[in-house]
Amino acid sequence: MFCSTSFLRYRDRNPNFIQFQLLFLYALIAYVSTFTPTTIYSTTLNFKLTSNNYNNNNNNNINNVHRCKTIAALMAPRSVARLPSDADETETTETMTTTTTTKRLVLVGGGHSHLQVIKSLNHASRPENLDVVLIDSTDRPCYSGMVPSAVAGIYSPTEPLVDLESLAEWSKIEFVKDRVIDIDMDAKVVTTKENRQLPFDAISIDIGSTSRGLIDVPGAKDYTIPTRPISELVRKFEVATDVLEQNNNSNSGKSQPSVVNVVVVGGGAAGIELSMGVLGRWKPIVGETNISVTVLNSYNRIFPDETPANRKALLERLEERGIRVINDATVNRVDPDSLVLESGERIGFTHCLWATGAECLSELVCSLREHGLAVSDTGWIRVNESFQSVSHPFVFASGDCCTMELPGGDRSPPKAGVYAVRAGPVLIENLPRFLGRDGNDTGSVHNADGVDVDNASELELGYCDTSSFKTYVPQKDFLKLMACGDGKGLGFRFGIPIYGKWVFELKDAIDRSFLDLFQRENLPELVPGKQSYDTSQYDASSNRPPPLLSIEAALLLQRSDDDVDFQKAWNVLRDMAEDDDYRDDVLRYIDIALASSRDETACTV
Repeated sequence: MFCSTSFLRYRDRNPNFIQFQLLFLYALIAYVSTFTPTTIYSTTLNFKLTSNNYNNNNNNNINNVHRCKTIAALMAPRSVARLPSDADETETTETMTTTTTTKRLVLVGGGHSHLQVIKSLNHASRPENLDVVLIDSTDRPCYSGMVPSAVAGIYSPTEPLVDLESLAEWSKIEFVKDRVIDIDMDAKVVTTKENRQLPFDAISIDIGSTSRGLIDVPGAKDYTIPTRPISELVRKFEVATDVLEQNNNSNSGKSQPSVVNVVVVGGGAAGIELSMGVLGRWKPIVGETNISVTVLNSYNRIFPDETPANRKALLERLEERGIRVINDATVNRVDPDSLVLESGERIGFTHCLWATGAECLSELVCSLREHGLAVSDTGWIRVNESFQSVSHPFVFASGDCCTMELPGGDRSPPKAGVYAVRAGPVLIENLPRFLGRDGNDTGSVHNADGVDVDNASELELGYCDTSSFKTYVPQKDFLKLMACGDGKGLGFRFGIPIYGKWVFELKDAIDRSFLDLFQRENLPELVPGKQSYDTSQYDASSNRPPPLLSIEAALLLQRSDDDVDFQKAWNVLRDMAEDDDYRDDVLRYIDIALASSRDETACTV
């Protein structure tokens, strides 16, 4: 009687008890059947976790399902006999084995890398037994490359947006609009802010970063417009613009117009672009004499890692626009209408933009550390050249949130969008390759340190032979393009500056070509079994015309007039990137021209 009562109480307290019994019975039958001559045709029994399994009242459901799967894996036969269609069952003594297991890949974040993964791992391309889930707190993330020009009013606020939910729907990838707050590495379960819990076999993280010092500097979060999250930057700037226009209209009949004093904290590319974008947007509203823009740079000079020629060109562009730069400026505190530097100097503002460098998302990083994932001292997820965690091979990370540990001790690439974009094709190859590994493979298996692993429990953790993984070799130099807020652009490549309307047209073409890849109207019709993974770089070019003569190419890149054909100039830059001798020849002619220009300037002084 006591046993029956306890049994009923246990059953009532556990909503998955019947599932547990069925799966246990299934595993037992499969185990016993290996001792009979009868051929078995079987697949793994999988439970679909619905939204009802994720609420607070049923947090034990996932543990129960994991427990059931573990029992099934331990008791089920390692190989399942399968006869050829034309074989005689009574005469067959040897069997062929096949195993089908549904696996789940969880993508955390819809960043630049993951956009490409979402598109490529569509239902017609990925293996039938691979389920993909995407988690992001927004269904319309903002493409960072177009944001400064959206601030300048060249693009509308919606043009830089990606319809993430629509892209996931096209790929038949489950989209969860939520924020990840915990990733349990032992249980392989993701927990979200809304207390959803999703198990996974592999996970890829592309969540970007936050603005450095935004939390640590008193007042920064309360009285500034931060650049991250990017979508919030655009929204808050549009609100500030609306207020400014309303105030200016209400003061139109008065003698004293609105005076705007903008301070941009951060002298990197983002801060410089935003300073020019704000000026381009607000100067027509309040008038040229009623707006001032100041950039606070924490280094002793602007862009310290660039060549003298590039720094000179940048300072000239800022000076032309009347933008002031203060070097060695570190903010100690932000008040409602001013900020205080470490030197004690107080600088007033009407609007302050916080455009400091990247900093890790501390809340999630603390969770990852607690679960044993390898992260750097500054909070970046440590990955190898395949974007695979150095501590947990079933974890991948790309974009700003990771730091790469490269062979030979080379430095990890800087936090720039171009590196996140280049990571996409590498992930597209490595994620399915990792999940498609043969669990019965007895070949070479090693961990991230190259140590052989024979223990079955370590194999269960996801260690596998990574020799077939695609590796990423970061480019030492890349084309840096900045929008100047007025339809012109400034760029750096091969240590030389390029400037003009054609440079912005080039930047616009590159940004739009990337964004267009994910617009619903541009997505192809999917035919199951007919699609292959697209691992090409989005800006790859072919069938270019023959290179220009070196001296012609040098003259073209130095032009800043409106008649330059940006496609022609872009082809020159591509030819230089692919042919070292051609590049050196073009640069030699540019150096001669620059030297001549310096001599002429010296004579006129």
